[in-house]
Amino acid sequence: MFLQHNSEGSIRLVTSASDLTAASACEFAFLRRADVKFGRNVEVPADDDPMLRRAAKLGDAHEDRVLQEYRREFGAGTAGQPGGVTEIPRPASMRETDLIAVAKQTQAAFAGGADIVFQATFFDPAQRPADPVTSDPEIGFIGFADFLQRMPDGAYEVQDTKLARRAKVSALMQLAAYAEQLERVGVPVSPEAVLILGDGARSRHRIADIAPVFRQRRSRLHEILLDRARAVGADGTRASAAPIVWGAEGIAACGRCEVCAPEIERTRDPLLIAGIRRTQRDALVAAGYDTIDAVAGLNRSGGEADDQQLPIHECVILEPELPAIPGVSEQVLERLSAQAQMQLAAVQGEAPPVRVFDPAALAAIPQPNPGDLFFDFEGDPMYREPGETGAARWGIDYLFGLVDLHEQFTALWAHTLVAEKQALIDFLELVRARRAQYPAMKIYHYASYERTHLLSLAVRHGVGEGEVDQLLREHVFVDLYPIVRRALRVGSNSYSIKKLEPLYMGSELRDESGVTSAAQSVTEYAEAMAQINAEDPETRAEGQRRLDAIADYNRYDCVSTLRLRDWLLSLASAHQVAPYPPEAVTEAETPDLELSTVAGALAMHAAIATEPRDRKAAALAASAIDYHQREQKSFWWAHFARLTDPIEDWAETRDVMVIDWDLTTVVENWFLPPRARSERRHIRLRGEISPGSSLKPGSDAFLLYEYPSPFPQHGAVPGSRGARRVKIAERFDDGVTVEEVLSGDMNRYDALPVALVPGAPPRAGAQKGAIEEWGALLAQSLDRGSFPSDPVVDLLRRTPPRFSVRGGLAALSAEHDDPIALVTAALRHLDRSYLAVQGPPGTGKTYLAAHVIKTLVEDHGWRIGVVAQSHRVVENVLDGVVRAGLDPTRVGKVPQGGSLAEGLLGPATRS
Repeated sequence: MFLQHNSEGSIRLVTSASDLTAASACEFAFLRRADVKFGRNVEVPADDDPMLRRAAKLGDAHEDRVLQEYRREFGAGTAGQPGGVTEIPRPASMRETDLIAVAKQTQAAFAGGADIVFQATFFDPAQRPADPVTSDPEIGFIGFADFLQRMPDGAYEVQDTKLARRAKVSALMQLAAYAEQLERVGVPVSPEAVLILGDGARSRHRIADIAPVFRQRRSRLHEILLDRARAVGADGTRASAAPIVWGAEGIAACGRCEVCAPEIERTRDPLLIAGIRRTQRDALVAAGYDTIDAVAGLNRSGGEADDQQLPIHECVILEPELPAIPGVSEQVLERLSAQAQMQLAAVQGEAPPVRVFDPAALAAIPQPNPGDLFFDFEGDPMYREPGETGAARWGIDYLFGLVDLHEQFTALWAHTLVAEKQALIDFLELVRARRAQYPAMKIYHYASYERTHLLSLAVRHGVGEGEVDQLLREHVFVDLYPIVRRALRVGSNSYSIKKLEPLYMGSELRDESGVTSAAQSVTEYAEAMAQINAEDPETRAEGQRRLDAIADYNRYDCVSTLRLRDWLLSLASAHQVAPYPPEAVTEAETPDLELSTVAGALAMHAAIATEPRDRKAAALAASAIDYHQREQKSFWWAHFARLTDPIEDWAETRDVMVIDWDLTTVVENWFLPPRARSERRHIRLRGEISPGSSLKPGSDAFLLYEYPSPFPQHGAVPGSRGARRVKIAERFDDGVTVEEVLSGDMNRYDALPVALVPGAPPRAGAQKGAIEEWGALLAQSLDRGSFPSDPVVDLLRRTPPRFSVRGGLAALSAEHDDPIALVTAALRHLDRSYLAVQGPPGTGKTYLAAHVIKTLVEDHGWRIGVVAQSHRVVENVLDGVVRAGLDPTRVGKVPQGGSLAEGLLGPATRS
């Protein structure tokens, strides 16, 4: 946003599409920057994030790659002349006259019929006219569209390049903004707009779907901006008005950006408390506890001694009298208050205070072993390589670092994705040899990155997937982060390993003059790789110096993990908690990851294919073979992480409810229904449900119980939460009712769960075998040198459908005027291929499908399966078939959560 004098000398507020993004991310930061533009007495910290600077640079390079492709395809163009790529220059300044001049060049390019208009300039001087009654200034709009492509019908398609690998709402708002501007200047607009993503994929979106959201967000932007424009000081000028204040009513603040951070510090906002969620902070502030000091004072009632004077490491059990605060359970409130107290006890320049408040959680540390390793990755999410199938491949883990008990450092570097694959192979070989020598050895790390990225690397490169899975099943990886979070309270607003190091690294603290953070490691790595291959020896030497500094940083992280483990063991010993022996823990009970050899055969064909569409088809087919196995595994490893990780780390996962014990009731305690063999109880659970959750009646879920579990957990890692499978019986606004059934080796218990989490995914059943059989036939055909005639293969290769009649679909269209008759005839004459029927919502696709199905079943004896993304969509089609006149006894479906017998006869059954 900037201020501009219009032709009449009045002030105009000029906004852009990026302002929509900025305001959506943080209204407070956007308005603080607007206050600076209004000349108010406020400073805004500079946005000096090196990762954002690099992302912007890479984004420019991505845009330039697309521009070069269009230049090669269409050639150069000139505004006012037909065809080619017309490149609109940037305006000389942001004055009204300069913007109008460049906007006219843009309109000339449209009028001339340019194939591509690059950096089209739109200037709408009065998007919101001035209001003489309220003296509100007019609001204009300035926009620079990346690409506008002329379609065969003469309409222009809005295209925007984004470095991201998936579409984001903020990017869609820009598409809608430019589409609106095209309409304003009278240029026909294509109904779809395109995001050209960082991996080369093109994400298409209907303007009609995103325009309403865009208009709502623009209206909000204008509303909050005009509110600040109306503010004046004692002398009646805008410049003398006070800037927007932290916590201003109705103004959203992200609480994370460089503008919010100093205000949080200055006002001592509860967001300073480690582990607090935004919803919890808002509930505390609404209840009058608007500082970390106020939250810390919540559990000082009842005549307790000053908690800050207790010796370090002493385990304290608080029994506070806590107020009832809507939206924050008593157990969460106690934790936040205790954490706030610890932070207030911290003294700047000294190690933070620490207290072991749950010694039992330290039992999750295994017995030390001479073969133990301490592991840390360094990765660059913005690294890019062209992909074999055309799409770019992003991200690289460029350094696998390990130390042993003697702090001997091993560095496995990877400067390309080929080298990353080799580093993974070398790492797994190292671990394999280590385990042969020390069977009970463990690999320690801090936070989940190492575990999750090893899995993703194995999938990416198609090597070691089963081996990594087995390491996880056998609990070889030990994450110290959840142990720290559950066992300790530390007087710091962060539990990052760097914040903990003053507690155990002694005089060997990090050298602040070197690489000191993961973000700095990434930017230093990018700079090093730009230098390491230079011709100049001094430049190459500087690149190597940077790599050496990164290695030193990584080694320090590994050593820090080792020292942290040893320090935690010393705390455990002081509290008479013994580390668990190897025989105490058994393999995690997850489905075996039995990967098919068919996937490897198809991947090989993808690697040797010469045509891009053939490479892509074979690669997609290879990925499909073990899809269900990988999906099952992804669920189970996320599930087991929830048994150990802090609840606040996964509380906002879809279909999770953090349970509030104060609001939860046992509706019917343990009872034995007639003819049942196992006792059960019904619990009405209330608490905080994560956004987007469904929690449908009849669906499966798990209840999690805090350690020690009230029921047996055979072979589980000590400190793990207990998990019980349950069925959701009823859903209401703020909770659910579940039925919990005792199994054979369980006794009754009164404990209440702490969370409801997603249930196990459905089994693949016959689908997995059918996909593998299809893949095997495809591999055999490729061995013979060709793709088979197959509808799935046709879709993967983007081959138009084949028909058994001469002239294909065109000939059939000439014979049949009625759409039902045409589609029926087309399906009957398909030659081992597919038929797609496309149309926007409300155009009668379900009606057409229902009547075609009826005709094929009644007149031609077809048996037809209906698949869709939900039970409701399938049932809607089947109900349409019955309405079309097919005998209801020939239509059936198993209802959601029901049995086969319930759905064999009669019309589709609503679940």
